[in-house]
Amino acid sequence: MFLVRAFVNLLILAVEIGLIVGVAALGYLYPLAFAALATVVALVLGARLEVLRLRHEIGFYFEPETPGGPPPRGGIGLWFVAIAETLFKALLAGVVALLTFSGTDPQRLMWIAIVFGACVFFGSSVLRWLTNRFGARPGRWGYFRIAAVLGVVYSAAIAFLPAPTYGKLGWDILFNLPAKPTLNQGTEILFLLKQKFDELVLVLLKTVLSPEVAQVLAVLLSVNMLTGFVAGLFAVLAAEIVRFLEKGVP
Repeated sequence: MFLVRAFVNLLILAVEIGLIVGVAALGYLYPLAFAALATVVALVLGARLEVLRLRHEIGFYFEPETPGGPPPRGGIGLWFVAIAETLFKALLAGVVALLTFSGTDPQRLMWIAIVFGACVFFGSSVLRWLTNRFGARPGRWGYFRIAAVLGVVYSAAIAFLPAPTYGKLGWDILFNLPAKPTLNQGTEILFLLKQKFDELVLVLLKTVLSPEVAQVLAVLLSVNMLTGFVAGLFAVLAAEIVRFLEKGVP
């Protein structure tokens, strides 16, 4: 029986890794399709979770309609806010996903795909551990809490990518960038500008802080942190699929 259970767990792990590798490969090969998928996942998850969150929080912000009575339900206003937040996060997920995997440097994009996949697997593992150890609900906890953690991991890993000099970047913008750049050309320059901005932030922080503290703060202040939200969406999806498979195993 133990061997059967171990074999089933191994199969579930293989399914999880296969899904994560597939998602990372989709981003690397078809960034537009990946961005569309990220938008759909954000819509599906947020459509229900945002309403549940607001129903839970409304009693914290507003007094009961009658003393000692139940908290107000929010009515149509609650649904309006929930829909607005869901649409905003879905749009953000799609844009960030597209910017993350678009570009013209295949080596950089391959590294991003590897780091992104590792972040999703790490996030899914954390959610499974919280579920097994504390009874956390991976969908709810992950959707609202895991993004910051994965953003730090992703931002720290991407910080090691080599950046061009200001001279080379300026030359590429002035002489190599077409008047009407393609999506990949534009996002590649945008990524390089983002790298230089992160470098500038790090230099400024080092003037008032120790190099170690400045490096940590630069990672936290990087725009790359936004990718943690996209990674978190797929970590939640992977964790929920694993949870569903495990519940079906005797």
